[in-house]
Amino acid sequence: MWLVMCSTADVSALWAYQGLKQLGLAPLELVTAESLACASRWEHRLSSTNTGIASTRIRITLANGLVIDGSRVRGVLNRLYAPSETALQCAVPSERPYAQAEMLAFYLSWLHGMPGVVINRPTPIGLCGPWFHPSEWAVRAGRAGLKTPTFRQSARDDHRQDAIPAASEKFARHSVIAMRHEVFGIPVPQSVAKSCRRLVSDVGTEMLGIDLSFDARGEWQFASAVSSPDLRQGGLPLLQRLAQILMQGSAKGARS
Repeated sequence: MWLVMCSTADVSALWAYQGLKQLGLAPLELVTAESLACASRWEHRLSSTNTGIASTRIRITLANGLVIDGSRVRGVLNRLYAPSETALQCAVPSERPYAQAEMLAFYLSWLHGMPGVVINRPTPIGLCGPWFHPSEWAVRAGRAGLKTPTFRQSARDDHRQDAIPAASEKFARHSVIAMRHEVFGIPVPQSVAKSCRRLVSDVGTEMLGIDLSFDARGEWQFASAVSSPDLRQGGLPLLQRLAQILMQGSAKGARS
């Protein structure tokens, strides 16, 4: 069994689900954040062996009768950025922030324990990969070899809003998707593609959407990055590579 996990509003993930089915990835199930919020049964067990290696058991029964047994999951395309708001409706308003934090921790745990390959596996700062502040993205992009615009932020800025590198607002953005050792989307110079691959490696995730722009000299520069890109920008080549990675990444001993 393979899974695509996403919100019902995630059009690009729904597109990828249909495309992966057409490419022959089967059995492939669509699991939405909304269906998880209405699951009739959850079983998530954590244990450790004598060697100190943690093991997990995951078994989720959805309202439609689908059973997600972790021992039978061979791969996951993870696009869950947060638990559905539906799961928080039972909490009184004053307790919802606490309930949301607890639910997020629970989702992080069971998603991280999924066997096989998970694109993208959750991190403490993002359920489908890291969501860094723009300042950290700029530092990491520069470290990976991408040219970055001047970044400015002061104590007078609204801390609730992400600051945008000043130079990137002036030029149109072009998006690529970097996955493992490949770059999909619009053609970019080999040196830029190499730096995009380095950024994925530095972040420690499977896939990133990277926005690039031109500076005043017409040179490619980093603008922003996200861990849940619009998969349609990668087209059929991205889908084919996704299917290949998911089929080859089954956990040892797992059965479909």
